[in-house]
Amino acid sequence: MQFWGLCFIVYMVMQFPLVRLPVLFLSTWAHEFGHGLGAIITGGEFIELTVFPDFSGVALTATSSGFSRAMVVVFGLLGPSLFGVLMIVMTRAFSFYRSAILVLAGLLALSLIWAADGFTMTTLGAGAVIMGLIGWKLPRRALQYIAYIVAIAMCLTALSGFSYFFIGNAEVAGDYYRSDTGILADIWGGPHWLWGGLLTLLSIIILFAGVFLSDRWARGRSTQ
Repeated sequence: MQFWGLCFIVYMVMQFPLVRLPVLFLSTWAHEFGHGLGAIITGGEFIELTVFPDFSGVALTATSSGFSRAMVVVFGLLGPSLFGVLMIVMTRAFSFYRSAILVLAGLLALSLIWAADGFTMTTLGAGAVIMGLIGWKLPRRALQYIAYIVAIAMCLTALSGFSYFFIGNAEVAGDYYRSDTGILADIWGGPHWLWGGLLTLLSIIILFAGVFLSDRWARGRSTQ
């Protein structure tokens, strides 16, 4: 019950734009880092990652096939949902609060390898240091709440970001790019909104399955 009450509180607090900025940064990072991981996993190359001051972002990758390029797109679109669920599972299901925060800090630090400019390097570096200090220094009780808040906020941001899945072209830092679902439509055919709908459905399944199973595992552990 405490967890679900915290979900409601986090949702309400995130309605304030200033509070939402750090979560927006993490969501953008998860999206672009997901693109990069998609390239690496399918045999391509992750070249650079850029986070802009408005917290939009771009990942530059190199791929050798249409399938690899499509997987780069899919991993990016699913990135916020996957990272959010990873945090939920580690915290809610297994109570790995410190590990969850330190894993997040490590991934942010790892992303510095591909940072394309000073702003990206500064934000990624600051995020890694802050998360690292939180995971290293804070007592378990305080760490539990922070880990829950980060996990919940990332899942909520993933749920609120589905409108991007249904546009054919996107504006990023003043320039227009083919959107991710537009690229899928170019590779696999069909309208971009069809791919947007399918990936939205898949993201929702991932999010709700992760939260439901984590809650079930947590309840099971509490009754033992």
